[in-house]
Amino acid sequence: MHAFDPNDYRKRVLAAVERRGGVDASDPFELYDIPLDEAEQLTDAQVGARVDEVWAFWQKQRDHPKYRVLVGLLVDGHEECSEPLLSAASRRVEAERVRRTRDRRDSERYEMLDSAIERLVQRHGGIPVGKIAGLEDLGKLGGLDSKEIEARLRRHRRIEDAAAPAPAARTSEISTQRRQQIRKLLAEYERLLPGDPVPTLLVLLRLDFTKAHETSEIRLRAEALRSRTRELPPGRIRVVLDELLVHISDVLEAGGDIVDDYLAAIVEDVTETLRPQVRAAVLVEDHLVAGDFEYLVGEAITAGLDRIAAETVIIGLVTELGTTVEGRERGVDSIPGHRGSGNRGSANRTSGAASGSAAGTSAGGGSSRYTHPGRGAGSPARTPVTPASGRTPTGPPVRAWEAPLKAARAALRAGRPFEASQRVDEAKLAVGGDSAGNTAVRPVAEEVDRVLAEAALRWRSAASGCDGRRYVDALEHLEFLSGKAADVPNPDGRGPRLEQLLAQARNAMSEADRLFAAAPAAPAAARMRALLSVLDLCADHTGATAALAELPVDAPGKVSATRKPDGTVVVAWSPSVTEQVEYRVTRLQSDGSWRVVGRTRTTALEDGGASTGPVPVYGVVASISGRASAVSRSDGPAAEPDRSAAGAATSNFGGATGAMPRTTDASGAAARTTGSHPDAASSGPRSGGFDAAAARGPAVSDTPSGMPAVRGLTANAGLLTFEWPAGITEVMVVARADAPPTDPDDPAAARKWKVTNTRYQIDGGAKLPADVPRPCHIGVASCRREPTGTLTVAAGFAPAARIHVTG
Repeated sequence: MHAFDPNDYRKRVLAAVERRGGVDASDPFELYDIPLDEAEQLTDAQVGARVDEVWAFWQKQRDHPKYRVLVGLLVDGHEECSEPLLSAASRRVEAERVRRTRDRRDSERYEMLDSAIERLVQRHGGIPVGKIAGLEDLGKLGGLDSKEIEARLRRHRRIEDAAAPAPAARTSEISTQRRQQIRKLLAEYERLLPGDPVPTLLVLLRLDFTKAHETSEIRLRAEALRSRTRELPPGRIRVVLDELLVHISDVLEAGGDIVDDYLAAIVEDVTETLRPQVRAAVLVEDHLVAGDFEYLVGEAITAGLDRIAAETVIIGLVTELGTTVEGRERGVDSIPGHRGSGNRGSANRTSGAASGSAAGTSAGGGSSRYTHPGRGAGSPARTPVTPASGRTPTGPPVRAWEAPLKAARAALRAGRPFEASQRVDEAKLAVGGDSAGNTAVRPVAEEVDRVLAEAALRWRSAASGCDGRRYVDALEHLEFLSGKAADVPNPDGRGPRLEQLLAQARNAMSEADRLFAAAPAAPAAARMRALLSVLDLCADHTGATAALAELPVDAPGKVSATRKPDGTVVVAWSPSVTEQVEYRVTRLQSDGSWRVVGRTRTTALEDGGASTGPVPVYGVVASISGRASAVSRSDGPAAEPDRSAAGAATSNFGGATGAMPRTTDASGAAARTTGSHPDAASSGPRSGGFDAAAARGPAVSDTPSGMPAVRGLTANAGLLTFEWPAGITEVMVVARADAPPTDPDDPAAARKWKVTNTRYQIDGGAKLPADVPRPCHIGVASCRREPTGTLTVAAGFAPAARIHVTG
């Protein structure tokens, strides 16, 4: 059995289990990272050790931003899940059960792909090359990876397609970076204020896709939004809205070509999002059935388009694949309100972005600006073409499964997945042996199952958040349930209903906001008491947490350590000026690391685990609500409290604002912490960003700030390699183009970044970011974690920790 690797386990196991839908889609052997093939050879001791390793890892991941819900379920079910693995007899039985389950799951995963391949081989005598991308998308829908899909495809002959013309290149005033920034900000806005989707800047202003050129209306709405934003309290939502309003000003209020470019960017994003779904939908039947067309149009509208643009995108994608929409064989001309062929004198970037076909581009190339497919449409829709038989064509035959499937999609879009599940069951019963029906129903059923599984996780997180008074977190999950899964009941049948929990969370948030607004600005002790009362009501209140971070926590006074006759060391200290703090006591080990001795709210603690010989060095830290003071050590003077004007400092690494602790080295001299100046202890604060000590040139000590420096520094192929000194697990790398960096806080540095020894091992060195100029001068400073968790960066670079990189 391979050794347990936490990072590998997180990527290989947790990510896969989360992707498949949670604990129910896994088994004990996967969860505890025990190879199924070795189940009968492993001893109970080996298995027990692995179970303990994984259990310990779960405990450390309970606050992981991505996997905390999954890990919470794993922790809760640990005893039941691990029990069958701990004895050889039960492990053999469990292994056999898991083998059968995995075989069945694998057959289900391959079923959709194998069915599609079989139909294509029957129809074409092999797999057309143009269908391979669609088969890959279909396989991924079933949970297969690229290697598994390729192994299936290799069994069959491939048939070459005629080469397709390359799409015409276009230019845009909306840069890729700006598009990414807008998408990221809109996504964050949706997370901060859950509710209806906000996929575009137009939707943020409550405007339709077709209103993009109504500049006066846009300016009125933007100004109204600015006024509302100015009334918001300081916080992340205000920052996000301010940045979005900058983009609205630059893109929408400016008017002209840049608006067309933004519309084209929206269309392209929607097209790329829906292309795999369209490709999978037409894969087997070689056309898009009417029910799937309506569903995909609805998805495009939800993504920010209007009806005409949405239909144009879907039909363009279908045309790109060389097929048609059921009942709309005339392509974009069948869209009510779409421009007729006589109006195609200018380019239509909707269709062009969707398919790159002639349906959306003029014969002569035309303008590169976006033209809405319905703008200027004045002619009536064309009369349907009558076939040679002389009979008027009728609609496609109605299949029994289409109506319940359509109802399932509508229920899913309306946020009623439980109802959608019932309609899907009806569709499955009506499908029978219809392969087209199976192909259409399966992805909807999987989406319904995914939403129901997510709803169960959201319910659990919401209930846990309310129980722990974490109403900000709970409200996020509750509003998701309200919008996306309103008909999913509380899994705890005796628990409160969704409406009750929503009211509870909103009322608590409203009262917490009121208390926060009433908190006095001074004195600091009164403000801290008021903020703590807010957190007593709402433990994760963003404003109170941020305000507390701006208040300094005073360090304990002088620390003493004396040994009693029985060998126990008594550690005592003067209390912190800050009220209601808890003290954490640590002992300095011989290898330079710190070991926690204990926590207390008194001002003394006995250490019965101290080694014999000289009395060890102890550190004491005061903490409250997750914030810690500077460390006071028994071998030095007490840390001075921070009494700067703001009572806080801003870190250069991470951007968070909070009290900046100072640390002390073994001699009691002040050492630099992240974000402070290296010479702060000796030269005082800098004026205007310049410091005389920095101007004297780089430090030349072999052990800056008493920390051992890296050795053997070399650069090759974009990687820095060096020898890590004993006791150092993090370094700060600083790059400067014109001269060697003077210190880690050199204001002329082009780039600085932190590297951990774990990241170094994974990458085979420290990667040079792409934005670091070449040639450049590099300095590597050692870092040390203090008992408070504060990162202390050495004040300079040793001579051996510098290098000039030429390329």
